[in-house]
Amino acid sequence: MSEGSGLPLYHHYLPSFYQARWANEAGKLRRFSKPRPDKLVVKWVSPHVSGGEDLLYSDPVAEPKAAQTLEQKFMSPLDSLAADALTALEQDDPRIGRDGKLRSAWSRFLMSLMMRMPDHLDTLEAGLAEEWARQLPELEAAYAEKKGLGDPSTFAQYMDSLPPEEMRSWMISILPTLVDHAWIGELINNMRWFIRRIDGSAEFLTSDRPIITWHEFAAADSYLLLPIGPQAAFCAVNNVETQRRIEAVDPEQWVTGLNKVVAGAAVEFVFARDDGMKEFVAEHFGTRPRTTLFERLVQFRRRKNQQSGLSAGA
Repeated sequence: MSEGSGLPLYHHYLPSFYQARWANEAGKLRRFSKPRPDKLVVKWVSPHVSGGEDLLYSDPVAEPKAAQTLEQKFMSPLDSLAADALTALEQDDPRIGRDGKLRSAWSRFLMSLMMRMPDHLDTLEAGLAEEWARQLPELEAAYAEKKGLGDPSTFAQYMDSLPPEEMRSWMISILPTLVDHAWIGELINNMRWFIRRIDGSAEFLTSDRPIITWHEFAAADSYLLLPIGPQAAFCAVNNVETQRRIEAVDPEQWVTGLNKVVAGAAVEFVFARDDGMKEFVAEHFGTRPRTTLFERLVQFRRRKNQQSGLSAGA
């Protein structure tokens, strides 16, 4: 879908190439939502018009032609390269190990899934506003030096006068830098990557919280798991011992455990190939919320700021 200008209107936070892995022969997948604790809504959807929002990555203060730069120039190319990288992974293409661009494309996609959901953006926006407020003494002096005759008298008053769109615009402008974080990207690039395929009747779900990780990518026993279809999951670990532990778990037990986490962390949607797991989804949807990467970052900054304040007051 696009606007009259030809610019994309619908922005996927869960890319269509990824959702399509659960699609049936008609090109549809089963989407579950839970608007109330006692109500499960089930719908057949196309991956092209699901897992997204209109103008999600649009800059609200930019000129119309530039407002969707994040979607057009960053998110869309990122997803296209990730689709190529996933094909290489599944085919055991040696390029995924030696082609830095291809390997980084998959790492960037994984990082984006930790940052691109609608509530991720809200957390980042609120955290940026909070950090600005914390820096008031320094910013107050800088503002006093540069303010014009008609400007608010203090930086705090200036902040209060800003429309919400300004903060949203700032958040949109820095999101690519965070997704392309060199240190985290290198850590993921250097992990051991493999795909665990499942035989039999057990099937993976996915959701708007598909990544399973505890964000400590450098830890020896760290892991990053992502369902990539009804019967396959991508795995990244830091040593062969962790890989062997994952591969040793009974397949059906492992799928069930991952599905509980993926469905339990869901905020808006859970996706499946059909209705076979409808009761499971109804039971577990949203029951195990997980702290997001941005929530961890905000918490870390708060602790650090508190420690700085205590040190300054000592």
